[in-house]
Amino acid sequence: MRRAIFFFSFRLVRSALLFALFSTAAFGCANAQTPDDGAPAAAPSDTTPVVIADGTALGQYVDLSAWTSPAMPQTVAAARAHWQAQDPEYEEEVLVMSVAEGAFTGPGASQQAVLYLMSAWPRCCPKMGIAVIEDGALVRNVAFEAPAHALASIPDLDGDGRDELAVTGSFGMGGENSTSVTLVSLADSGLRTWGGAMIQYDACGAMEEGGTAARIIALPGPAFTIEQFSRASCETGEWQSGGPPQPFEFPAPEEETSVELPL
Repeated sequence: MRRAIFFFSFRLVRSALLFALFSTAAFGCANAQTPDDGAPAAAPSDTTPVVIADGTALGQYVDLSAWTSPAMPQTVAAARAHWQAQDPEYEEEVLVMSVAEGAFTGPGASQQAVLYLMSAWPRCCPKMGIAVIEDGALVRNVAFEAPAHALASIPDLDGDGRDELAVTGSFGMGGENSTSVTLVSLADSGLRTWGGAMIQYDACGAMEEGGTAARIIALPGPAFTIEQFSRASCETGEWQSGGPPQPFEFPAPEEETSVELPL
């Protein structure tokens, strides 16, 4: 498959293709906001653009293998019960992949959103979860199947007082690698997926030089723009803009199949 756009919308992924699950980070490694990053970002003003994702400047490696919270045993136990019931061949490999700070379930809350892996198998559909923790207590826990390795807090875009989350996933196959972002939020009714888009692509592993990237920005409304970039070299090439940002709409997600786990 050539230049395929990979992104997830927390739907069941049933592809027969084999890929390297995390092409930019090994298991236990994550591009992340850590719990020490400080207070949640302030909500944007009426004129402040918000960067959703920037494929020209992907986050740095942060090792969260030692990160923990009093809420994690409860989080993992609920996820384990769910996945064991769903998959008789369930093989557990629990890892915290990424942590973000924000107000995810209500205005003014001081919370952590934790992206965690429960099982890396099957390779097409790793078993993941997002837990929201407040004052050491679990307040939301959502299970889904899709490759994901990082998440970042996005200041409230739609005026409901809740911060959104940008979830990043990377894929590799046949020397090709792509990184995509999916914008999600936690509504009362469950997980809401705004949509997803590819933000970086290269075929350096197939000995093809260069690559492409994109920067997605939210404007008041919200409305979105995308700026495309390219580079000529895999090793030292600088990203060159392909022109000014253009209006952008996230592709509509497929049916939501995430599962809200009991607390």
